[in-house]
Amino acid sequence: MEIHGLPADKASFQTAVVRNNGFNPRWDETHQFTVTCPQLALVMFRVLDDISASRDATVAQYCLPVRCLQTGYRMIELRDMNGERLGPTGLSVHIAIDKSRVEQMSDE
Repeated sequence: MEIHGLPADKASFQTAVVRNNGFNPRWDETHQFTVTCPQLALVMFRVLDDISASRDATVAQYCLPVRCLQTGYRMIELRDMNGERLGPTGLSVHIAIDKSRVEQMSDE
């Protein structure tokens, strides 16, 4: 997962590799990001192939504006490198947004 936007907002993390479960991997990891300018920030979800010999091992991705994120459990539809939908593939994620922090940043 990556955050793109202003230099202060750029961030990324990579989950642990799930071995021998390519059809239904589960990570159970929590990550937090602070985004100072959500109007300009994008969040990118990427799925990598850890055994690929190529430099860019991205097999699926999805990118959307941070301001479009909604709280709760969401299904992120994965796309190939050309932006085409990859059948019934997706990432199930839980998104939480600290509303008090959002209000503080808009007042600054």
